[in-house]
Amino acid sequence: MGFSAGWFADRPGRIRSNIFEGYAMHAKIFFTILLGWLFVCGNAAAYKINPLQNKYRQDSRTILRKASEPIHEEVTQLARACQQANAGPVLAALVCNDRSTPSKEPGGNKYDSLIRGVWWNDDPNQLLFALRQAEFAAWMDDAKRIAVTGVNWKGRKATIGPDYNMTYRGHYGDLQFIHAMASEDGEPAQVTQQNILDWAEFAFAVATGRLDPETKMNQAGPTRLQEYFEQQSGWTVNYLFAPKYRLKNAQYTRNMAAGSLLHMVQDSYAAAHSRRDFGATARCPAGRVVQFYSYINQSPELHADEDGRIAWQTGEFTGAQDPVNVSATLLAHIQQKTDWTTVRDYLRDIVFCVDDDVQDAGPGEFAAVRAMENSK
Repeated sequence: MGFSAGWFADRPGRIRSNIFEGYAMHAKIFFTILLGWLFVCGNAAAYKINPLQNKYRQDSRTILRKASEPIHEEVTQLARACQQANAGPVLAALVCNDRSTPSKEPGGNKYDSLIRGVWWNDDPNQLLFALRQAEFAAWMDDAKRIAVTGVNWKGRKATIGPDYNMTYRGHYGDLQFIHAMASEDGEPAQVTQQNILDWAEFAFAVATGRLDPETKMNQAGPTRLQEYFEQQSGWTVNYLFAPKYRLKNAQYTRNMAAGSLLHMVQDSYAAAHSRRDFGATARCPAGRVVQFYSYINQSPELHADEDGRIAWQTGEFTGAQDPVNVSATLLAHIQQKTDWTTVRDYLRDIVFCVDDDVQDAGPGEFAAVRAMENSK
């Protein structure tokens, strides 16, 4: 694939483009991409780019294999197996005791639209499907620079807003809630929780077929969510989930939305995304979120450590608060087309419950300054 429009804009992540940049700028961009490709494995590892892992086969052994660990994929496959083994009305949240046989697509993850949906939150612009990993890494570096310093890669003042590409917005901007995180430090937890619930309502409506995938994004889902896409009035739900590539599968967009919902929920159980307390309170008998984190002032390296396999395997969960169990329960609700209010109450009062002791957002113990101190 060629350069995206963003590379020729004043800001690489901006949607609008200006293709009349000078030759020197084109050369600079070319060498940026070249150097980025040479170091892509290191950069990708820092950001835990899950789509690089097992992209085409379950047993892929490409050079990019080490770039990330397939945690979301494994959790989703186990959850799907659990849901398939417990078909029927959802009378209670599922508890998945048998985790020995994940449910995999025979052709590999490339042909699994649910897994591709799980990838989407990390790679909404689908840069990682056509050897554009260097571009992804460059975008992420620029996004962090803007978020932390207010200056873009060209040294110009910039703020990540609705006119930026989804990759910028999802990792360092106003859409961090698709990772169960706050959009900025100091954001009240109730705001983050509501943003998460709004995305869940939208994704659930798409996944159950209640929302036509040809609906325009500025008319889709709760009104609060529509406001995030006012500048993308021409986008449909189909385009949102497949701006470049899609499978020839009638259920593709529905499965993509389901995967996106699972990704958000699974992220919330990673220690660098939120801090939880599983102790019971009157309002939150199954435990609660004590603080949602924001990625902006976190160290990508410290954050990535908590997104790895070891962190997930050693994490302490409960039957009600477990990423596999919750993912399986949501898949069951999608399969049964449960009424949204039931699912909303489950997410609000169990999975993302907050109480009076909840704190405003911050970087937590994963602040970039801590990483600098540790490196001394």
